[in-house]
Amino acid sequence: MKVNYAGTVPLSTLDWGGRAAITIFFQGCPLRCPYCQNHPYLQGQNPVELDFVKEQIKKSKPFVSAVVFSGGEPLMQAAVLPLAEFAREMGLAVGIHTNGCYPEKASELVKRKLVDKFFIDVKAPPDDPGLYGKVTGCGEYEAVKKTPGQITASVIETLGIADSSGLEMELRTTLIRDFIGSKEEITSIAAWISENMINRKFTYVLQQGIPEYSLQKDLRNLQVLEREELYELGRIAKSFLENVRIRTKEGGEEVISDSI
Repeated sequence: MKVNYAGTVPLSTLDWGGRAAITIFFQGCPLRCPYCQNHPYLQGQNPVELDFVKEQIKKSKPFVSAVVFSGGEPLMQAAVLPLAEFAREMGLAVGIHTNGCYPEKASELVKRKLVDKFFIDVKAPPDDPGLYGKVTGCGEYEAVKKTPGQITASVIETLGIADSSGLEMELRTTLIRDFIGSKEEITSIAAWISENMINRKFTYVLQQGIPEYSLQKDLRNLQVLEREELYELGRIAKSFLENVRIRTKEGGEEVISDSI
């Protein structure tokens, strides 16, 4: 079996908070989010043998407690299952970064007990296919084959699978000024999550997008949202959700407290 491989970070403390992990990046993604910073991974083929990736995991094993599969979109590749199984055999925890477009693969990982934590992008309000379509490049990029309704249906299904699994879960939204992340949009996202998620132990993270690295060139000159602006948006989300954090270049990861 081949892996459409993008690269490896042998030791990361950023991709799974509280753990040292090896992060494997997969090439390919069904979406084209205009603000995507990993756009070199979105398309193209770089097939490597499964054993090559397993060897990367072996080399990092003495220094890490987990492996994170990221991308691109790891769940669009069949190889994620045997690699997760291999990580399990090595005694490592498994984390999955996903855009939520492959609920059937998420379900299989849960059923086979091959995942410990889901990191799921909630790019816009799941009950607003029009906005979700804008944020994922529908109608702008030929590579996006799914309709906005199909994308949101898959995301909602994936969230339900992760929610009912009882596993650790982080939901996150990347914010770009004047594109996604207004007060109204954060209110809509947080309200939807609050109304639809049963397991209240998950963390919701607002991430500071860096426009200068965007896939879409006309976003690259936008002013980055400042830490204080994200904190204010985090306070909005906190009015709906228990565990809210922000991530910025200035302040790193910060917990939004209950105090006013």
